Amino acid sequence: MNSKRKGVLIVTLSVIVLLWLPAPDLRADTVLLSFSYGYLFPADSGYKEVYGNRIMVPEFKLGVRLISDIYLYGMFSAFSKNGTTPELNEPAHSKQQFLGGGLACFPGLTGHLKVFIGAGVAAATYEEEAMGIKVSGNKVGFLVEGGLYFREKFVLIGVNGSYCAASDSYEGVDFKIGGTRASAVLGFIF
Repeated sequence: MNSKRKGVLIVTLSVIVLLWLPAPDLRADTVLLSFSYGYLFPADSGYKEVYGNRIMVPEFKLGVRLISDIYLYGMFSAFSKNGTTPELNEPAHSKQQFLGGGLACFPGLTGHLKVFIGAGVAAATYEEEAMGIKVSGNKVGFLVEGGLYFREKFVLIGVNGSYCAASDSYEGVDFKIGGTRASAVLGFIF
């Protein structure tokens, strides 16, 4: 790392520390980090025919508190699935990735219960290969979600439901990417 970059890094870290030190009440619950794993229920009926009605999907989320109970958060989710075309019984393979984020409200209901309500946008990247044809693309869609979490000190355990989807078309046929998710969550807030 050259000396100019080191200087910028040192100044940036110093400013963050100086802004952070005088306000201990603002430091609490500043960062939210979570991992969830659950089922995706695809929104597209044609996709369900080839790959099934539900797919196991992991998701990572990172949030930073802006003010009060309002967080700016980002999420990443990806999966890969093999299937079979319905009439010809040919093998098919699909990959989907979602990178997005938005704003969330994360208030406490009681001393140990918190609710998560978020909305934002997501870039959906997909690739599907079947019968010698490969289709891929990237579309922007929307994301809405909600969850209920039990909090003990800095650990969060809970359930989350979300809908993340985008639309595209191939040779005049419209299709949806993504769908509804239901998952269990393990997170940390500090």
